[in-house]
Amino acid sequence: MDAEKERCLVNVYAGHNDAGPVYEELPALSIGDGSYELLSSPGLALNLAKGDLIRIADTDRPATVLRRGGNFCVQIYADEIPRGEVERLEREVGQELAGSLDGVNGGNLALSVPSTNGIEAINRFFDEFKERTGIEWYYANVYKNFEDPSDETLLDWWLKR
Repeated sequence: MDAEKERCLVNVYAGHNDAGPVYEELPALSIGDGSYELLSSPGLALNLAKGDLIRIADTDRPATVLRRGGNFCVQIYADEIPRGEVERLEREVGQELAGSLDGVNGGNLALSVPSTNGIEAINRFFDEFKERTGIEWYYANVYKNFEDPSDETLLDWWLKR
């Protein structure tokens, strides 16, 4: 199968609301056997990032990460972000961190940043964004028990690379 036919959109579980399960559609490469390599970081789902190899065994549960792709997923939620600020962030995250802006939905952004930058440099970069804009940011794929917001146990996958 050629690369074009392997590309697909995959629905990953992102949580529940009153109507039932919530899914996020992400571009991926189909590996077979329910496994996919993500081509972008999610803006809603947790514990995933661009480059991760995942398996979806149960569509009503979070995907299982088989292998980390080496990227942090940074999610930003705001009512509104000025277009110039989004463009600046996209440019600077690419130039300074070799990262990418993977998704924009109103004031919600999803970014991928290689872990090789080091967590301190990434923190500094996004803390400067927060100082400039007043908008919070967070890592979406660093917590072991990501479904429990009170548990801040880190996965530390970036230290094992």
